[in-house]
Formats: sequence, C-alpha cells, structure tokens
Amino acid sequence: MMHIIFCVLLLPATWGKTYNFDGFVITTPLKFNYVAPFSCNYQSCDDEGSYYVPAALELAIQKLNNDSSVEYFQDLRIRYVDSSNRRSAEVADKLLYEEDITGVMGLSQDCFLEATILSISDKLSTIDACNVDPVNFKGIDRRFVSFTPTPISIAKGITRFIEEQGWSNVGVVARSTITDQFYSNVRASMIENMSNRGINVVLDSRVSSADRDTLRAQVKTDMEKARIFVIYDPSAKASLFRLYYQLMIETKLMEEGDYFVIAFLPYGNNQGWLNSPTSTIYDTKFGTDDDWFLNESESYLKNIYKNLVILSDAPVPTYASEDWQKFQQQVKKMTKEDDMCEPLCPANNTDNSIIPKEAWQRVQRAYDSLMLYAVAGENALSLAANINDDSTYFAYMLNRQYQSISGYEELIDGDGDLIGALQLYYFFEKNSDYNLWSTGRIRQTSLLLSDWWIEYYDDPLEIDWITTKPLDVPECGFNGEKCMSEADKILIFILCGAIVAGLILMAAAALLFRRYRFERRLHSLAFLIERKDITLKKHINLLSNSTKQMASVYGSVYASQAAMNNSHFILQDYEQPPERDNDSMLSVLASGPLKPGQDPESARWNNVTDFSIGIWQGAQVGLKRIYKNDVDFSRDLRMEIIALQESPHENLLGFLGMVVHSPDVFVVNELATRGSIKDILDNDELPLDDLFLNQMARDIVAGLEFLHSSPIGCHGRLKSTNCLIDSRWMVRLSSFGLRQLRGDEAPLIENDVQEGREDLWTSPELLRWSTGLGQCSAVIVQKADIYSLAILLYEIFGRVGPWGDEPMEPRDIVRRVKNMNVDKKPFRPNLAVLKDVPHEVQVTVAAAWAEEPELRPSISQIRKKLRVLTVGLKKTIMDNMVSMIEKYTSKLEKDITERNKELAKEKAKSEQLLKMMLPPIVADSLKQGNQVSAESFDCVTVFFSDCVGFVKMSASSKPIEIVQFLNDLYTCFDSIINKYDVYKVETIADAYMVVSGLPIPNGPHHAGEIASLGLALLSAIKTFKIHHRPDEKVNLRIGMHSGPCVAGVVGLKMPRYCLFGDTVNTASRMESNGIPLKINCSASSHEILVRLGGYTTEERGMVEMKGKSLQMTYFVTGEDINKRRERISREKVKYRTLRNTVGGEERVIQLE
Repeated sequence: MMHIIFCVLLLPATWGKTYNFDGFVITTPLKFNYVAPFSCNYQSCDDEGSYYVPAALELAIQKLNNDSSVEYFQDLRIRYVDSSNRRSAEVADKLLYEEDITGVMGLSQDCFLEATILSISDKLSTIDACNVDPVNFKGIDRRFVSFTPTPISIAKGITRFIEEQGWSNVGVVARSTITDQFYSNVRASMIENMSNRGINVVLDSRVSSADRDTLRAQVKTDMEKARIFVIYDPSAKASLFRLYYQLMIETKLMEEGDYFVIAFLPYGNNQGWLNSPTSTIYDTKFGTDDDWFLNESESYLKNIYKNLVILSDAPVPTYASEDWQKFQQQVKKMTKEDDMCEPLCPANNTDNSIIPKEAWQRVQRAYDSLMLYAVAGENALSLAANINDDSTYFAYMLNRQYQSISGYEELIDGDGDLIGALQLYYFFEKNSDYNLWSTGRIRQTSLLLSDWWIEYYDDPLEIDWITTKPLDVPECGFNGEKCMSEADKILIFILCGAIVAGLILMAAAALLFRRYRFERRLHSLAFLIERKDITLKKHINLLSNSTKQMASVYGSVYASQAAMNNSHFILQDYEQPPERDNDSMLSVLASGPLKPGQDPESARWNNVTDFSIGIWQGAQVGLKRIYKNDVDFSRDLRMEIIALQESPHENLLGFLGMVVHSPDVFVVNELATRGSIKDILDNDELPLDDLFLNQMARDIVAGLEFLHSSPIGCHGRLKSTNCLIDSRWMVRLSSFGLRQLRGDEAPLIENDVQEGREDLWTSPELLRWSTGLGQCSAVIVQKADIYSLAILLYEIFGRVGPWGDEPMEPRDIVRRVKNMNVDKKPFRPNLAVLKDVPHEVQVTVAAAWAEEPELRPSISQIRKKLRVLTVGLKKTIMDNMVSMIEKYTSKLEKDITERNKELAKEKAKSEQLLKMMLPPIVADSLKQGNQVSAESFDCVTVFFSDCVGFVKMSASSKPIEIVQFLNDLYTCFDSIINKYDVYKVETIADAYMVVSGLPIPNGPHHAGEIASLGLALLSAIKTFKIHHRPDEKVNLRIGMHSGPCVAGVVGLKMPRYCLFGDTVNTASRMESNGIPLKINCSASSHEILVRLGGYTTEERGMVEMKGKSLQMTYFVTGEDINKRRERISREKVKYRTLRNTVGGEERVIQLE
C-alpha cells in the first residue's frame, strides 16, 4: 500500500507560550517539517544522504535554545517526513494539510513539482538537495528558498577565474547532449556570461562519441583552435573530462606549457573523490583505477597537472574550517550514540563510518535552513510582522547574508536563491602530501556588489606554470595569420633595404641640392640695394639733447607732429622749402656744403655721419654707416650676411640689405621709430616706472639670448645707443653681426671729450684686444656681451648714465678699465646707485661685470635670474598697458554689477515692505505713479478681534511685557492669515482688524475665508503661551459682519489703506458684544456661510447693540475642511486670489 511515513517528534510535547500581536497570534513552540528519503539510506533507491540530518537539526535547536537573544524560536519541533520511493505530488499534497507547520525543509532531489505545489498553495519551504533553475519557475509566485547555486552563479564563478588570469579567448568543451535541464542551462549561462564579460568563445566543442579513436581526432582539431580550455562535465565520475584530458596529454602538446585546462565538475557526481583524496595515485587518476594513467610516470603527471585547475560547487573542505570539522564530528557522535535517525533509517545500517560525502553538503544546508528560518523569523516578529503569512515571512528571508555552519559567509539573493560559491582545486604538495587541494572559494563580494572574487583559505594560489603563463592566442595566431612566412620575411627585408637605400639617396640629393642653393645664394649679391632706390630724408630725433634745446626756440610743433605719427622722428624731403627763412631746425641739422663738382645727391649721402632715414620700397628704413670706403665681399662676410638674413627675432632689428657706393657704405635695417634706450633714459621729462624698466631688461636679455644661440653667435657692440625701441615700445637690438666688416672700422671722433664714450660698455678683454673684433672667437665675444649687458642694466635701472656719477672723462674711465693693476680691485661703476632696485638686478650686475670672463654667468642663467621681474606680464609694454586697462575695465564692470545686485536687493526689500503696508495691487499702482482712488465694494466681510481682560492685564504688567505679549500674539496671527484670502487692515492695542473681498473681489467666498480664519485663530490660541503669565490663557473675542464698504489710501505721510462704511462699525459691534472664545456672526454673514456650505453655526438670538438696536446673531462653531478645499479648487480659476489659500490639516474643525 502506498503511504507516507510521518515520524513522531523526537522531543516530548510541551505546552508553549502564546504571543499576541496586532492582528495575529504566535503560539510556540513553532513546528517545521523536514522531507527526505530516510528509509532508503545505503539502498539502491533514491539515496540523498539524509542520515545525519536529524543530528544536525538537533544541534541547531540547541544553539537557538542557548541564545538569549532568541525569544520566539525556542524548543522548535521538527517532523521528519520520509519520501522514499514516493512521488513528489503525493508528498506535496500531504504537506498542504499541515495547518500548524511554520515551514517545510529538505524536499527530494527532483523537487520541481513539490516546490511548485507548495508555492502555489502559499506554503513556505527551503530546498537543500535539489538543483533549482529560476528560469523554470517564471510566472510562479515563489515561496521557497533554494540552498543550491543557480546556473548563472556557477557561470559567473568560472568566468571570474578566467578574468583573474587575464585571458579573453577560451574554448568550451561539453557533451553534445545533456539530459539534465539544470546542467544544460549551466553550459548556456556560462557561454552567455563569458560573452557579456568580453571573453570570446573561440571554440564550442560538442563531444558526441565516447570512442577513443574518434574523440582523439576531435581533441587534436580542438587544440589547433584554442589554448585555454574550459571542460564542462556534469557526468558521473567526470567520465568526459577524464577521457578528453587523457587524450590531450597523449598529444604531448601539454608538455610545452602552451595549454591550460579549467574543468568544472559538479560535486554531486564526484563526491567520492573531491574534498577527500585517499592517495596520490587515486587522486591523480581523478577517483578511478584507469590503467591508462599507469603508462605515465607520477612525475610526468605532476608536471602536466601544473596547468590544470578544477572548479566545483562542493562544500567547504574540513581542512579549511576547524568549526566545520568539529561540527561534523559532533553530528557523527550524536547520530551514533543517540540513534538520531531511528526509527526512520533502516536498523541494519549501523555502520556509519562510510557515509557518502554528499551527505555533508545536505547536512550543512539543512542546518543553515533552520537557522535562516529562525533569524528571519525573529527579525520579522521584532518588527511586528506576521510570519503566519507565508508571503511576509518569505520576504524577510530574502536578501540575506548569513554565517554558514561551514564557517564562511553565504548570500541569499532577492529571489530566494543561494548565490553560492565554487571551490578552487589545484594539485600541489601540502604538509608533505601531494594531492588535489581546495585553495579557496570563488564567490560574490556582497549583496550590493555583483562583482566576484577569490576568497583564499590560506595563501593566495600561485600557479606553478609548466613554463610560463600560456597565451590565450598564439603569437602568430591559430592559423599563423599574425606572422609572416619565410618568403614574406625575405621579401619584406628586400623591400625595406630598397626603401632605406632610396631614403639615403633622397637625403643625399636633398643635401646636395641644399648645398647648391646655399652656394648659389652665397655668390649672389641680391642683398645689395642701389643707392638710387633709396630716398634720403631729413630727420630730427625729438628726444636727443641737442634737439630738445632747439625745441625751446622753435616751439612744440614738431612734438605735435611726432605724436601724430607715433614716432620720435620728424621727416622732411630735401627738396621741400623750410617753413621759416634760414632758421628751420631741419635746415640747421641736415644741411651741409657742396664740394666743387659734386651733385646734391652724393653730397647728401656723404653728409650722413652715422645714421639716417630713407624711404625704400614705400617703407621707412634706417641707414647705419660703416666707416669704410669699399667692401670686399669675401666668403666669410657673405656667410655672415646670410646669417643675418636667416635670424629673424622680435627683439632684433631686421636686416634688409646693404648700400655700397664708394666711398659710402651703409647697412639697411628696419626703422625703430621711437629712437634708442639712451634717448629714453636721457629724457628726464619722460616718467619710467618699474614695469617699463623691467620690460626693457627682459627684451634685451631675450634678444641677446637668441643671438648667442643663432649662427650669428654674439653681438660685440651692445650699448644703449644700439638698443632701439619700435612703435610698440619693444626693445630691438641693432648693430650686431658683420664682425669681419666692422672689426677694424674707425668711428669718427668729434672731439676729445667724446673720445672713449663708445667704449664705456666694452669689456676689459676686448679693450686689450689689438687685432680687432673680427679676429675674436664667438665664445670670447659672448662673455664680452655679458659684461656689456651688466653696464647696460646699470644704466637702465640707475638712470644716471653707464657709469653713474663718475666725474672722470670717458677716455680716462676706459683707460682704467683696460689697464687694471694686479693688486687693485677692478674699476667698476658705483653699485650704491642700485640700492633701491630689485635684489636680482644687483646680484646679476655684480656677477656679470666680473673681471675674469669665465666667472661671468651665461645669458640663459641671467634670463632665469631676472624672470621674477616680469612674471605675469605680456610680451610688450603696449600689451601690458592694454592688459591693465582691460583688468581695470573688468573690475569696474564687476563693481557695477555688484552695486546693481545690491540695489536690486534693496529695491526688493522696499517693495516687500510696501506690500506689507498696503495691498499688493495698490502698492503696484503707487509704484507706477498712479493716483489710487477710493473704490466701492458691494459686499465684503470685516473681522474684528480683541483680548478680553487686556485692560486689566495692562494695568498689572510692565509696558515691555505688554509689547512682547502683543508682538508674540500678532506674529502668531500673521503666520496664520497667509493661508487665507484676507487682508490685514490694522492693529490698535489688542484689536486685530482683517477684511476679505477687497481690493480684489472673491465673490461670496469672503465670508467663508473670515470664518475659517476665525476658527484657525481660536484653535491656535489654545496652545499660545503668555511669557510673563504662563498660567493664563488669551480670551480671544471675535466678531464678523458682511456688507458694502469703501476702501482707499488716506494721507501722504505714512499712507494707510482704510475702510469706510457702516459695515466696519457693525463688525466692531459684533466683536464688542461677543463672548470670549466665540465667533459672533451677523445675519448677513450667516446667510452667506449657509449658501457656501461646510460651516457649522449656532443661533445665539437677538442682541442689543449700541446704535444698532436689536440684531440677530449666530456663533460659528466649526467647518468641514474637505468641503472648503473642494469649493476653492472649483472656484480658484474664477477668483485668482483663492489660488494661494491653504486648508487645515484636520478634516473637520469643531469648537468645543
């Protein structure tokens, strides 16, 4: 007869406790069912290893009983249900009628039907021996927690190990047909997850034949397509993996270390040898006695196994957790000594020394299941959640991180599936025992992070590669597509050689052509300019001392002309008649006598002593005389001229050519229209600030640095007269180069006083050099330029000439510099003149005019030293002036913007203050300058209130206390009236006046707004505290009346928006004849409130009022807030002032 055996409880029944919660009751002890095939243990039937489960659950109950924080899950009762040789539907159907069962645990290996029936019937369960794929339960409202990992979890673990090694191309090997749907989905999930993580499956090999010869050919083909293999084998005892791996070893390709194998073997089919190796031979054969392995030596296999890793969903091995090992020992002892499985398990199976290792996997999950029930249940009940409702209980079991009995953390996701972990096995020697050891587990980091990582038990795994780490793709590709053949290599070598030879020939040809062009240019005289092509101009330098003296006689007309021309030179044609008869400045400065037989043009050129200005090709140019009658254009001189033409720089005066017409020799340069630095420095009327001086120094250093690094090599004549200033106030060096031509020229000396003046900037070594500048090397002249730069910087920053206040004549100064005595200090300008200039300038000058040339700094060092003078400045003085103006303009705009913002803020404050004193519409009209006329309103509602007993309180209180009391009271009132469509008219002492319906009419709603306001104020004063009399309450008395009135602004100083009419008087009488804490309402207001609806009133009766005789009055006692909201929502489109009103929080306000 088919039946299901229900075991008796292992603990005696006891009366429990009853806990009453809001809406449900919990009666303890709680009861659970555990379903497993107990009676077929060690039989050929569906043996799932449940022999140790009762002892494990008993240990879990003992732990809960000993935990003082556990309140409800004490003395749990477990009913064991034997499902041996019974259909799942029978088991599930029987479990449905267990009304007092809190939850079900266990279930059989084929649990789909059981879990489905229990979920549909809202029966909570946990599964510990069944492989569950969430895909199969789509569309079902699950009520079970699965303690077996899902296919996607297994796939993620395998993928994580591949990523850890940095491989992105793998081959997958599996059976062509996998009958188990779960393991079939594992393979599909693995390939899909690899693709999503950027790992290419270059080989998807399906093994359909177990024939060794057929499979050998397939293995050989597969090894040509992949280097990293993932062998997925869910078969019993890893039959596919063992055979495929054996054939890979047979190829002898594994010996080279170019291949790596990752095998995933489910623990359920390999529990006989995983986690419990019995011997080296047994382990290296993967749990079999296959004779094939005897053909290879143990050392050979150990070497091959270096490139093998096995992954499995096995439980934690005992050697990885002392707590787990201790727990197993307790379970064994309790089962044997206490007969925990009796009478469920067969009596003849008393030998429990050989228990299938899958039993420990189920034992762990059974223990963890009961602990999860307890933890989630205690959590739910502490929050008053009903665990009698399985859906509620199930929700508290989801998204859990718990400590498993194995000693490691496990995760339950939001669907109720164990995320799980994979054991990582590797062959190595541990404690002198070579075996397949589990080194760690691959698991998800946490519930919040979906990343997976490897949690090692001891030290991280260091794979002992056979040679080196295998590449996932060979260097030349699987088909050699990434490498060339020998023929291609020879061809490429020939082509490369031909290309290199061609490039060499092209380079040689380019060099020869460049040399040809250089020689052609060298022999060319294109730089010569015909004298007839230049038109000489009479000119005056307005900054020269002689010209300034004459300017005092001839006036400032020339200065004005110079300012207009942006130049310090005045130009005039020689043919143009003078403006004054024989007294023109130009006639005085530019005229000269004609020699007999000499034409005027030659006379003009001959009269140019040093410098002149001409017009060439429509542009002004400068002409600098070279004191030679003729020029021999040697090769060296021509090369110097080419160097001048090829060395453009913004701080060098551009070389345009030469005029050679014996006896006149001139160098043609660009014209610097503002004269020289000497002219600027000698002009005491021209203010020079630090910015100007620093900029000039930077320009000189920049130009000299370029010269020293250019083919020109040096300057040789650096002085203030040769530092010119262009129209943009940039310093440009002149008179450099042509050392071969200028080396032995003899400048014209006007008188004895001027003798030696041109040598004030010359270094001592050049003064002692007798063979001329052209015979000096560029290196020597560079050091001489540094000396000249020191004198020039002294002249610029001191502004007292190149030698300061030295009284000696220039020739005497030059003589002392040249003829220095050995025992004396070198003769130099007085450095005290520079006491107020930047320290960097003083240090630079002192170092640069050192007597020994090698002790002088280089121009690059000087540039770095003086860099601090011009940090943040533009390139030119003009640019800096523009920048300063721009910064000033920007600052001015910013200040104006800030002032405008402040003005706007003050304006907003003023407008806000005005709108607080007057209605906004009236305030806006006054701001626009319009006259506000009095306006008549057909019907408004006026509100008056006062505090009964205020006069008595005033008499017995200090004035400051009364002021504080009224301020607190009216502040409270003002915060409330903002929620209603009303306007506060005024306050006089304790009287508070409000009106609704003006200045913008709101239909009949004015009475409702005043009534609602009155109710709100009466509600607010219930909690209002009088600071100086905390025990007293405010006796507020309110009166309201509806009727016509006139409103307008009265007065010019402190204008007031006032109301006029009998309605105001009547409202005041309603207040004065009212009762404290009541709203006294007139008949007209009562009529409107009745028409609006939602207000509760009480007839007071006829009341005698001063000047009004008998008046019918009512008390407003309450309102329905919802009706007011509905009315306002309906009418706010028509009356826009209602849009900003806010209803109260309570649905109904009723006065007591």
